Amino acid sequence: MHTDTTDKKEIKLFNQLSSNWWNENGEMSILHSMSEARMNYIRNILIKYFSIKSNSLKVLKGLKILDVGCGGGISSEPFARMGAKVTGIDLSSELIRVAKQHSRKMNLNIEYLHRNIKTIVDENKKYDVVVALELLEHVNNLSNFCELLGRCVHSKGLIILSTINKTALSHLLVIKLAEDVFNKLPRGTHNFKKFIKPEGLSKIFKRSGFEIKNLKGISWFPLNRWVLTNNTSVNYICSFVRS
Repeated sequence: MHTDTTDKKEIKLFNQLSSNWWNENGEMSILHSMSEARMNYIRNILIKYFSIKSNSLKVLKGLKILDVGCGGGISSEPFARMGAKVTGIDLSSELIRVAKQHSRKMNLNIEYLHRNIKTIVDENKKYDVVVALELLEHVNNLSNFCELLGRCVHSKGLIILSTINKTALSHLLVIKLAEDVFNKLPRGTHNFKKFIKPEGLSKIFKRSGFEIKNLKGISWFPLNRWVLTNNTSVNYICSFVRS
């Protein structure tokens, strides 16, 4: 059985994009503009799930978060600013280099590692929260990858994922328009075959003993603003807990 989740073509592509990762108006502009909506969702979910009472800026203090496919650190840095102990892993050595460099510039203490999720599992490391944001559509063997994510989280922990739904609308907006017409994303970044519907993702995690706890859409509005909605037809974000 093929269990490797690595897509070497994807790694090569993201290595090439690494030098421009923190340019908010560059090729990664969509990731930057989505960040606020994603972080609002995650912050609120974690406060509720872990019954956090603090209203301080370090609201996530004490939580250990694993950011899988962290890239250059667009999500890892907000977690660290909120007080979490963050470990970011990525298969792109260039992106890990960029992430380390930028976190030092921002005076943030984040552990960045150039390794895959299987290594974390083999080391028997466990985290309160495991996140994989805009990553599922870039891995091979999604079922195996999700099973590995589940093995990295504490028994009372939480898995949070954001990805792209497999619909005609997502194919039109993400690939045909964002990539091919308007160049909002580097051409070839996405493969429609790797998109997955929320119900398909739920079935995969159910096999590992997890159930979906919350699901929201992330929708784009004029002026390059992303907001949380109930419309999951293109982008969505969700959380899973053990059944």
